[in-house]
Amino acid sequence: MAGQISNSSNLELFKTHYGKLNTSLIPTDDLHITKDIPFSTKEKAGNKYVESITLGSEVGITFAGTGDDVFNINPAVAGAIKQSEVTPSISVLRSIVPWATIGRSASSETAFVEATKHVVKNNLISHRRFLEIVKIHGQNSDVLLGRVAYTTGEYRKQKFANGTGKLTSSLYGELSFTNGVCSNASGNYILLQAGDMASGIWVGMQGIKVKQLQQPNREVVAEGRYISCDTSLGILKVDFKPTAATKIGSHVLAFEGMELSQEMIGVKAILQNKGKQFNIDAQLFPLWSANVFDCGGKSLSFKTIEMGTADAVNAGGTYGTLRCYANPRSFHALMADGLANRSFDSSYNSSELKNGAKSIKFAYSEGEIEIVGHRYVMEGDAIILRLDDWICSGTQDVATSIEGMSDEKLFYQLDGQGAYAFHTYADMYIMCRAPAKQVLIKNINDEAPAA
Repeated sequence: MAGQISNSSNLELFKTHYGKLNTSLIPTDDLHITKDIPFSTKEKAGNKYVESITLGSEVGITFAGTGDDVFNINPAVAGAIKQSEVTPSISVLRSIVPWATIGRSASSETAFVEATKHVVKNNLISHRRFLEIVKIHGQNSDVLLGRVAYTTGEYRKQKFANGTGKLTSSLYGELSFTNGVCSNASGNYILLQAGDMASGIWVGMQGIKVKQLQQPNREVVAEGRYISCDTSLGILKVDFKPTAATKIGSHVLAFEGMELSQEMIGVKAILQNKGKQFNIDAQLFPLWSANVFDCGGKSLSFKTIEMGTADAVNAGGTYGTLRCYANPRSFHALMADGLANRSFDSSYNSSELKNGAKSIKFAYSEGEIEIVGHRYVMEGDAIILRLDDWICSGTQDVATSIEGMSDEKLFYQLDGQGAYAFHTYADMYIMCRAPAKQVLIKNINDEAPAA
């Protein structure tokens, strides 16, 4: 398109180039859950997605012996088949395109695309990051995005009592924490409970609104903007004065909306469910309850993973290939474990073994487990999933258009501001058809000896 673009054509250009963008082509980088449980249109939901779940065997068996006598057949006792119901959750991410960006690209259509494509790409990647976070941590009410520290014992080689102690940060200098918080002339800081740091939640998120909630009622006691973090120590810097913890788990952190459970139910909440979820009660049907294995404050080991998996084999009949997601600190501790009795696939050679690996594979009684490091998983957790049992679907994946709405909702001039607004939209859920085949390993301390 030759010549200068008028302001009235900006929306049309945006619609043409981004309105039907194939967002599946946007790289997911280290978003393992998004890659391993991709969005599917097969289970697309309207208001709700309903699926029949088998939760018990047919048990009206008759053993008739070896004789020729007439025998009675026992009445049928139907297996338990229940209807699960899942409602997708909406997420919207807004970006701003300043007038200057548009005005300085007004010479041609090519210049317009060059000026705006980076904003669009960053929005899509960022939106997927938020969804990765809630796919794991969504509605995990006891922890959400992390608890304010009330740690007692040794943490990062320093002694703490009820979250009170000192740490020296390469970013912030020496900080003295009292019940998990520190406010001094240099700023306000929150120390996360030992095991609650997941760098993927925080790195690059500067400026996001954070709320500190008091448990169990999720009362907002402090809120403001997140500034930065020391990922090696689990320290967050914020622009508000945080409230000190009164016990372990007394205060948790959330992004805005999570205090009202407006995000989707995530993997950890699914794996820890012991009550009614998705219209099925785990108290009545044990196959609707996953296996939670307590690591006992020890570091993650192959033995721990094998024992947790054995629970799933016994409880749910787990078989086939499993995928274990561990925090990078635990993953690299496993790499240093000599890798005795571990088998690698044919693409793995000795030079790669010497220099490290992106994943570790080893056998269990019914198949193979692959372990990967995932920085969105907290240091205190490891998650073992049989991926064939998981669904991610909804009304739509992250998109630059909204089904049933006009394209003007995508890109428009902001009232009273020198900028255009641009949005991406998603409406989805994640669900497991067979929780008893999955495992959550908790209470990992990667600074302690192996279990």
